[in-house]
Amino acid sequence: MSGAPSFTLFTYSPDVEPLEACWRDDGIGDAFFGNAETVRAAIFELRHAVADEQGHDWPPMRLERIETVPVTKDAILALLNDGVGAIVKSYDIIETIGEN
Repeated sequence: MSGAPSFTLFTYSPDVEPLEACWRDDGIGDAFFGNAETVRAAIFELRHAVADEQGHDWPPMRLERIETVPVTKDAILALLNDGVGAIVKSYDIIETIGEN
């Protein structure tokens, strides 16, 4: 068993995306955070920034917790070559913000 550390990170995604699309490299990029409170604040800030855009419907956003595989040299290479999904060991949706 590796002595390399694993990490718990947080992110968000629109609730309209299929779960299997999580962390694919779509050129848009993802935002990752160290705790759920920071993600929640980022979601509200983003929602506030686009609230006045005409014709824009704000989808509910999933606040997600991610546990990484042990961060070894091989994991870093997989991250760089294959994207974030390569180092995700598990994840949970811990909250959906903006659900009706």
